[in-house]
Amino acid sequence: MQEELLREGMRAAVDDEPPLGFSPDDLVAEGKRRQRRRRATIGAVAATLVVLAGAAAVPGMMTGPTPIVPAAPQVSAVKPIEWPPKGIAPMNLPESQLIAEGERIRGHLAEIIPKVDTAAFNVTTTQPHGLGPGLGTEAPATVVVRAGFQYALVAMGEEVRLPMQLTVVVQGPGTAPVQLAQSCGDGEPTQVLLGCTTRVLDDGSILVEGATALASVGEDGPTTHIVRHFRTDGTVVSATASHTAGPEAAGLGAYRQLHVDRLDLIATDREIALKD
Repeated sequence: MQEELLREGMRAAVDDEPPLGFSPDDLVAEGKRRQRRRRATIGAVAATLVVLAGAAAVPGMMTGPTPIVPAAPQVSAVKPIEWPPKGIAPMNLPESQLIAEGERIRGHLAEIIPKVDTAAFNVTTTQPHGLGPGLGTEAPATVVVRAGFQYALVAMGEEVRLPMQLTVVVQGPGTAPVQLAQSCGDGEPTQVLLGCTTRVLDDGSILVEGATALASVGEDGPTTHIVRHFRTDGTVVSATASHTAGPEAAGLGAYRQLHVDRLDLIATDREIALKD
């Protein structure tokens, strides 16, 4: 409705009435003043919001994108087994059965070495003796199997074949004299320990990976890797790998031994165990 029509309508409505105490013109003028005030207030608020939004964006433009916080590492909740396990009766197998078990393990080892390490060839396995060292007066339940093979690698553009020696020792439940605190290395006074790592596997069993070298030459000489698997049933399987090469192995560094992760596959193989 236009202002003039509003004024005329209000005048006509009040012509015959007593004075109202206000002027229609004043009423219209007051309405216009309030309208202008509302518009000014809304404009000020909008401008303030724009300024705040711009201020919030400035640090981002100055410092670059917000850094991504890395996820916290996941900690395994697997509890390691208690060693030695409680309630495990020492295994007591007759010599004939131990020799038979050694033959079974020897045949299995001959099959898996080329699969575990495709660089291995000319694999031969032997069972030096069916019985290993006993524990006190208990009948021993230990089998030792050795494997010899050639290890092919390329060094400085030429293929080098290193003779390797792998020894696997299986100690039945309750017969392993090796304790976790003494499981790094082989305890020989002529050897120096280069490193040792302990890992807990999904079933709670414990895997100890160690590396040793001759104390007289240290890291510059041949390296021997020893992996021991402390199993939940009380069995301990040790896999030791070293090379028997001479001058042809000089300068080959980390290539001079079977890789630890491949030794892990052998030490944790469930077929490499004594079965009564």
